[in-house]
Amino acid sequence: MKKRIYPSKIYIKCNKTKYSFEKLQMRCKEEAEKLSATIEISNQSKISVSFWTFDFPELICVGNFSKDESGSIVYELDFSESTL
Repeated sequence: MKKRIYPSKIYIKCNKTKYSFEKLQMRCKEEAEKLSATIEISNQSKISVSFWTFDFPELICVGNFSKDESGSIVYELDFSESTL
């Protein structure tokens, strides 16, 4: 997994386009879990993270990370924006 952090953009490249969409979804969920354990977010912030394939740049999904009322990091993955 490669993570790139720019001032306003974070993206993760994982797996290749040859894998099934279900496998790509599972991999994105695994990477989102890892990221949610390490990312720092202020209480008022919401961070969007793009998940891409690394062999040919296809968008798999967009993850939205934020804090819930208890201060825990939560995320939602939106696969409707996929270009696969």
